[in-house]
Amino acid sequence: MKKKNSPILLSILFTLLAIVFPTIAGAFITVKNISSLNSIFLIQFIAFAVGVLVTLWIMKKSKFSFQDFGFRKFKAEAWMVVIVIFELVAFFNGITDQDGSSARYVLILLLFVIAVGLCEEFIFRGLIFKYLSAKGLKVAIIGSSILFGIGHFANILSGADLLMILLQITFAFLFGLVCAEIVAKTKSIMFPIIWHATHDFIAFMTDKSEPDVLAVSIYIFHCIVLMVLAIYFWRVLFPKKNAINLKNPESYV
Repeated sequence: MKKKNSPILLSILFTLLAIVFPTIAGAFITVKNISSLNSIFLIQFIAFAVGVLVTLWIMKKSKFSFQDFGFRKFKAEAWMVVIVIFELVAFFNGITDQDGSSARYVLILLLFVIAVGLCEEFIFRGLIFKYLSAKGLKVAIIGSSILFGIGHFANILSGADLLMILLQITFAFLFGLVCAEIVAKTKSIMFPIIWHATHDFIAFMTDKSEPDVLAVSIYIFHCIVLMVLAIYFWRVLFPKKNAINLKNPESYV
């Protein structure tokens, strides 16, 4: 009799898979002592693009269809306006002048963030979310969010400022939580992919090497908005049952 792999074990392995690609890229950049941002983003793009192909191959070989993993269309909803405003607020931080923000830099950065958005969403809101769903929807949402946060620890711990590290840990978990809830609500992985890539692009374009009061304030604002969205989606997905059924009160007697 063939033993089935545990959804939790598979999810941990998928998380390790997500870490492999940026780790290899980072090691190559360090060994070759590459300092140009264009070259760094290009190498990371290649690494994540390979990750996308590997993840798609795993999905194809699995017992699920691509549609099961969330490859579906989604409808525009009012809450998306909140997310648009959420992202636009970052521009109050100004535009960075890295590499002169040349057209080449922007193009390579776009390729990089698209590859990251596809790879990480395929893994965390695709593979991990789907396999953990066998344990229940709540487990899939929370579990994939925790693993998403863990998967970003390497980037998070590279920072020096304790406050920013704590904010980044909080942000990574909350962002993963809201994305997982969106997948659960819409049955589609498409919006999280678009949002993930857009957020990373804006973050790189407005990021400062030395965070000031405004940058920290924006980070805190983002975390607050994510908490509000997380609560909203949780209540939509798991509404509390009324203590009394007004249409049939006797059913509760």
